[in-house]
Amino acid sequence: MKHTLRSLVAIATIILGGSAALAQYKCADYHKFNASPSPDKRFSMNGQSKSAMVQVGQETELNIIVYRAQDYRISVCHDEKILGEDLAIRLVEKVRVPYEEVVDETVMEPVLDDQGNPTGRTQEVTTKSTRRVYREEEKVLWDNTANDMATEIEFSCTATKRIAVEVIARGNSEAKPKKSGETNDIGCVGILIEHMPTPALGF
Repeated sequence: MKHTLRSLVAIATIILGGSAALAQYKCADYHKFNASPSPDKRFSMNGQSKSAMVQVGQETELNIIVYRAQDYRISVCHDEKILGEDLAIRLVEKVRVPYEEVVDETVMEPVLDDQGNPTGRTQEVTTKSTRRVYREEEKVLWDNTANDMATEIEFSCTATKRIAVEVIARGNSEAKPKKSGETNDIGCVGILIEHMPTPALGF
C-alpha cells in the first residue's frame, strides 16, 4: 500500500510539473505568433524579444539594452481572457546616481599626558568622513496609463541605455472563479522588440 501511495504521489508530481512546463512552453514563442509586427519593413525583430507567464497583480519586467542611432518599436501582447483587457506598461531607465554619504569612523588613538608623551593607554575617537557611493534610480521614460493604455511605442535612441519593460496585468473581472487546485490568474505575455538604423534626416 505504501509503495502504491508513493507511486501515486510521484505520478502526480510528474503531471503537475509537466503541466507547468507545458504552459511555459506554450508561452515561449507567444510574441512571435500574437504580436503585430510593424508594417514598416525596415524594422527587424530584435533578439531581446521574449514571452513569459505572468500572474495577475504581479509586476514583471524584461531588462533590455537599446543602442544609440537605432529606432525601436516595442509592442506587448497578452492573453486577455485571463489577464484582462488592458496591461499597465512602463519603460523605465535604470540610472546609477552618485551621492555623498557621511560615515562615522572609529579608531583607537594613544592617550597622551600633559607633555604629549604616550601613557600606554588608548581611547576610541570617532571622526566623520565623506565618501562617494552610487544608488540605482528609476527614470520613467513612458507610461501607457498616461497614453490611452497603448500597447506599442516607437522611439529613436540617441544614447545607449539599459531599460526595463515593466508589465502589470490587472486581471479579467469576468473570469470564472477557479476551482480547487486550478489557477486562472496566470497567462502569457509577449514583448516584441523591433529595431532599425535611425534614418538620416535633413540635408
